[in-house]
Formats: sequence, structure tokens, C-alpha cells
Amino acid sequence: MPVDLDIIFLALLFIMWAILGFLPWLALALLRRGRGVLIALPLAVVGGAGGGVLVPAAGARDETGLFLSLGTAIVGGLALALLGLRLSRVVGRGP
Repeated sequence: MPVDLDIIFLALLFIMWAILGFLPWLALALLRRGRGVLIALPLAVVGGAGGGVLVPAAGARDETGLFLSLGTAIVGGLALALLGLRLSRVVGRGP
């Protein structure tokens, strides 16, 4: 039973995008000393994966697209981590 290498490559890409989305959250968690950043963690990981997927979905499927997708994964992770911080402030206020 042969292993399909495309599936393995795509899984590794998603893992790499998720890790790159995690890094901005980690920096924010260190800057804020862990206050109010827990809700932003899943958003940052999803933002990294989503930002990484946008580049190949737009049509850049060569080496340049790969490196561009790594950059957009970091930007997407940062954007959704900041959104999660804002969401944690709104939720933390209460009624």
C-alpha cells in the first residue's frame, strides 16, 4: 500500500503554518505576561493556517508562493491573536 506523498506534504505545510501562527501569540503572551491571552491562542493558530492557505489558493504554487505563504501565516496569526486580545477585553468586562 503506497503512501501518498502529497497528503504528507500538505499536512506538514499546515503544521508549519500553525506553528508560524503560534509564534506571534507567544510573543504577545510574553509581553502581556499571560494576562488575557488564552482566548487568543486558537484564533492565532487558525489565523496562521488560514493566512498560509490564502497564497496557494490565490494561485502562487511555486517556491515564491511557499515563502510568501510563510510570511502570510505569521501576519494572519498576529492579526487573529490581536483580535483575540480585543475579544478577551470585551468578554472580561461582563454585564
